[in-house]
Amino acid sequence: MNAHTYPGRGLSLSQLIFALNEELKRVAYSPLSTLEEVSQLDQDASHALATIREWRNSFIPVNRIPIDVLSLIPTHLPCQKVHFRVASVCRHWRRVFLKHGALWSQLFLRKGEEYVSTLLERAKGSALDIIAHRDIPSSTIALVSPRAQQIRNLDLGYGPWQDIITFSEFDLSLRTLKIFSPLLGRSHGQPDVVIPPSSTFFRSSVGLESFVFHSRKPSLLGHFVFPNLTTFELSSEPLVEYSVSYLLDFLKASPMLQTVDVKISAPVTLWNVPEEMVVVLPNAETFSLRVTNDPAAQVYNIAAHISCPHARSTLLTHQIFEDHMSNGLVLFPTPVSWDTIVPRYMASSIEEVTLEIKRYSMDDLESLLTFQSPDATICRLGFNVIETDATADELTMPRAEMGWEVLCQALTTIRDHPLLSHVKRLRIEFKAAVPNTYYEMRTAQTVRKLFSSLGPLDGLTISGCDLCVFLPHFFDGPWLNDLEKPIVFLHTKELTILHPPMEDNEVECASAVMGLAKLQHALAIPFERLTVRMGWFPVQIEEELKRWVGTVDCREEEYVEEDDM
Repeated sequence: MNAHTYPGRGLSLSQLIFALNEELKRVAYSPLSTLEEVSQLDQDASHALATIREWRNSFIPVNRIPIDVLSLIPTHLPCQKVHFRVASVCRHWRRVFLKHGALWSQLFLRKGEEYVSTLLERAKGSALDIIAHRDIPSSTIALVSPRAQQIRNLDLGYGPWQDIITFSEFDLSLRTLKIFSPLLGRSHGQPDVVIPPSSTFFRSSVGLESFVFHSRKPSLLGHFVFPNLTTFELSSEPLVEYSVSYLLDFLKASPMLQTVDVKISAPVTLWNVPEEMVVVLPNAETFSLRVTNDPAAQVYNIAAHISCPHARSTLLTHQIFEDHMSNGLVLFPTPVSWDTIVPRYMASSIEEVTLEIKRYSMDDLESLLTFQSPDATICRLGFNVIETDATADELTMPRAEMGWEVLCQALTTIRDHPLLSHVKRLRIEFKAAVPNTYYEMRTAQTVRKLFSSLGPLDGLTISGCDLCVFLPHFFDGPWLNDLEKPIVFLHTKELTILHPPMEDNEVECASAVMGLAKLQHALAIPFERLTVRMGWFPVQIEEELKRWVGTVDCREEEYVEEDDM
């Protein structure tokens, strides 16, 4: 039988096996068989065996999954490396996955031309996700140039500016763009790229929706204009001060923004920003601005030049290094800037205020002051102290006093809020012993002024704070005579005191709580409910409280640090 007219092809599987068996017998016993016939027979036999194995594998349950469902499996896998693995499980899987172009649409250009060519072929007409980190050969970039219209997501990281410019000149219709640019355009000893001031990059991507830009040179932001941008993330760490005008100009040219996240690590200047300039972002729902290493707290002055009237969440954070912390440092908005900021980001009244101050170590300190309106609109002011290598002798303010300085200024900021009269719930959380008499008296005075400014409260929670600064007249102290007026808790329906830190003085704390309840009752503004949690609470005091409070809920409960949980 001639090998080229071998009848095994096109037969049923049983006929194929029988024919192969007969052919093997003929060739084995025929002295006239040629090497070509034997080789062809070997190939046909291998093909038949592969067909049998594939047919057998088709009975395995996982291979009987509908193809449209099977093709979704790689989309739930963590990375492209695993995609290659699952495509090698069996012929059936490989055939299905290679037809699904979207699985191969993510290209890491640093992996070389062969890799890029292979995946471009597999991706077919699918939208491409290009990652070009570090220096990429121009020949590799040229491979994706004919597919420029398919590129939807472009991630350019730490390569030379020339690569960024090259991609910018493609006819792109990007949806997302990420650029992590080197300082001044340098990369691996390459010379600087001269960028004309009037040049605009990625002109063809007018429909860009998300832009992430990390650069140490603020002026480079001026080379990007995306009128339909909805998400913007900026991170800048210039070696000199940061001019806010670059940021404001970019935001002004992006009126469709919905999410804004800006991080600046440098002293900030607004010298060339007109005082009356206000950039309005009417569609912004989330706005976040963080400024680090700027002792002047310019984050609030920047915020005063931006308005997000429909924002659901606003976060303004001021971060400084601990060796910059001092008594005279402004940590939160001044009354003037506060009155300017509030209308920019919150249209309704404030119903709930929460102050949290946490110390994760002796050096790091994080505070968050949250204002929430009845419609769940949130404005948060953050202040963080960042650890440095400075010794205690090099610090302007002792570490033990930093948290109390933050507490005093935060309570003053709450009091200065223009919508304070509508507050219904207030929570203050800070666990630390008072470092000295100065802060004990200063905090007590600040608390007294705050409480005298508040209207009736539905709820007041004091969590972890030293009670002597909230109830000074019920403790023995040499500085009490210097306190201008006693602290009066105006009408408060429910007072909650959680785990005060004075574990060695819980009897005095419990007595102070009873003295407060008795005073409020005498002033005809008794608490409707009093909840107390501390390591030990005397039973006799709990019974006594029931005479002065509508409902008493006092339980022994040990305080547990979050880091210990």
